[in-house]
Amino acid sequence: MQYSKIALYWAPLTVGFTILWSVVLNLLGLSGLLPALSIAGPVILSVLAAIVIYFLRDHRIIEYDDRGYQEKVGKKNLVRHEWSEFRECSLVNHGHLKVRVYYERDGPHSDIDSSACGLDPYKFRDFVSSRIDPNLPNRRPTDFISGMERELQQGRTRWIADLSESFRDLAISGEVFPLVARGGTRPKGFLLSRFLSFTVMPNYNVCLYAQRINGPRTKEYVMRLLRIVETQRDQRNIKWSWLLLLGDDSPPDSVNRVIGEFGNKDIGLGFINISTGEIYTSPNQLGRSMANQMRLNHLVSDLRRLKYLG
Repeated sequence: MQYSKIALYWAPLTVGFTILWSVVLNLLGLSGLLPALSIAGPVILSVLAAIVIYFLRDHRIIEYDDRGYQEKVGKKNLVRHEWSEFRECSLVNHGHLKVRVYYERDGPHSDIDSSACGLDPYKFRDFVSSRIDPNLPNRRPTDFISGMERELQQGRTRWIADLSESFRDLAISGEVFPLVARGGTRPKGFLLSRFLSFTVMPNYNVCLYAQRINGPRTKEYVMRLLRIVETQRDQRNIKWSWLLLLGDDSPPDSVNRVIGEFGNKDIGLGFINISTGEIYTSPNQLGRSMANQMRLNHLVSDLRRLKYLG
């Protein structure tokens, strides 16, 4: 049940019923304590009316199984969809979390408001992903990548970007990135902050890629990842990109040199040691922003505090 929706109906109904009841009392010439207390009647009536209207117009129910899903909104059953219709799915945050399913990659899509039905959006997204692509690995609800995704969706990068859409295990140019988050540079806000973001700040497309690295050819692998990020930047008109490398130990000297010497102004490059939380970033502005604005240097300690890491 969405209480915010009920409140939207309740507020004007309360005003309307209260005015109407006051008019009736005046017409009847009633005054005193008892008529004054009777004002509670319209308030209670407006609550009941708001609940009825909500269930008739807005209440959502999702029926789903291994083959597909169907939504019921109010008294209306929407078209049933099969999972085979979709190519990928993501998690989007536009006020609250929804599961987005794509008919074509980066093409037409539908949003499923699973939270309105009492379903955890993260768990439902993982369920949908596994039905669209049965070859995806099983995901633990508490691990570094899952915790990092939640932090990004909750606005960890808000001071520099609004990474409002996240993908898990996304295949790009032959590489599978455990986490890709994208969005724009206009942050969400209220009143003045939202007005300023839409009138003053340019809305650049931005994207963050996270990838684990290991093996003897680590430098060559990092260079390949950077080429993929650059290609995505050019093909999708992405203004700023971040490539975050993850490892269980300190980065090899060859990778450390790549990070320390990296100067592409459109890409920030960083490495997080998951064991210690230590972060290494490129010296350019976007690299430094990974610690200064995104606070990724505190990510491991924050995830331990939130029980995402042992």
